[in-house]
Amino acid sequence: MAIAMQIVSSHPLLVRAVSGIVSHAKDLAVRVLPPAFSEAEAISQSDAPRLFVLDACSLNTDLGPLAGRCRASAPGSKFLALLPPRDDHHAEKIRLFSWGIDGFVELHKSWQKEMSQAIRSILEGQLWVPPEVLLAFVKQAKALLDAQLLHGHFLTAREAEILQLLMRRLTNKEISSGLGISERTVKFHVSNILGKLQLEDRRGLSPGKLGFKISASEA
Repeated sequence: MAIAMQIVSSHPLLVRAVSGIVSHAKDLAVRVLPPAFSEAEAISQSDAPRLFVLDACSLNTDLGPLAGRCRASAPGSKFLALLPPRDDHHAEKIRLFSWGIDGFVELHKSWQKEMSQAIRSILEGQLWVPPEVLLAFVKQAKALLDAQLLHGHFLTAREAEILQLLMRRLTNKEISSGLGISERTVKFHVSNILGKLQLEDRRGLSPGKLGFKISASEA
């Protein structure tokens, strides 16, 4: 069965355009669900994991927390954010990436061509994120480690990998599936990470609580 995709937008023309892109891309094994014109509609329609396409241009809400709430109602879901064309999206993309959004498409002149590529990439388990955004996120994660680790304690390569996924608010099940390891192993690593970072639970790993900010040189 093809994975489902749902467009969350209050703009009928955009919904029609995205649906048309998917229907004309014959190599995209994706089933388009009825669009959701609000968060309430998106959450109420199904609890099955899907690719959410979130329209920042028409939704009057922060896409970061929205993605978090959608993931809570449909664990294992992926997220693609549609953003208005601007030159200053760098910091915003990093912030949204930390909320677990897997890709970004700006609605510029060639967005329709990029849209199909972005959907294909995310469905294949990859990210559709500018390299500079990934680099900034990794730099921030490293800075956190340098500041938070107990003296003489170091994360293993696997723990560092899992930490970055935890910082993007992924669940143990999602991490297990993405890395091809058992949930029990994930829990073991998470426990070690929290101990080394002197945190009581994973909620303390959210970028905001750890002081995750974008410096002027990165924004």
